[in-house]
Amino acid sequence: MVYESYPWKQDLLCRKRLILKYNNYEQFEKNEDTAYTVIEKGIFYSAFIIRKLIDCKGKLSDDAENYEFQVKARKPLRQINLMQRWPEEDSHDWENEVILTVNGKNICNWLIHSYIFFTVSDEKTPFSSFCVSSDYDRNKYLYMISMDDWIKYMDFIGTDYVVAITSHYDEAKKDFVYDQKTRG
Repeated sequence: MVYESYPWKQDLLCRKRLILKYNNYEQFEKNEDTAYTVIEKGIFYSAFIIRKLIDCKGKLSDDAENYEFQVKARKPLRQINLMQRWPEEDSHDWENEVILTVNGKNICNWLIHSYIFFTVSDEKTPFSSFCVSSDYDRNKYLYMISMDDWIKYMDFIGTDYVVAITSHYDEAKKDFVYDQKTRG
């Protein structure tokens, strides 16, 4: 349980700023290992922070908990296992992607339980997107998430503050249940 969400959200925003600072070719030319590690840690730590805030109930608004992404998904062409988990020409169906709408919490889960993780670059940035698949769904799909979309999500969560809550006592659960958490 997180007692106060503010420091966690501030750390999340700090990770976002570090990703933005290091996700350029100038930083990679200075020290590729440092730049890659800062960005990779920013992605994984942010997933943990966001997931923890969601799990704490009441620390994020309904809008934040229900935040959705459009992701590209590709089916594997072979069995994905410890010896065959790196992206190769024949590892996934690169030509036939499916666009899926997924909840941000799912992406956090994929990152926390990642079996496959690698980055994709373009002419503008070293990390234009990342690909991830969890241990659970590694043989179902490989998901591609845009870094721009992930940064927006980090910012949305980091600036999310609940200003009103309605709840009721659920006799079956023997606990209070939040009905609505309004973003301010």
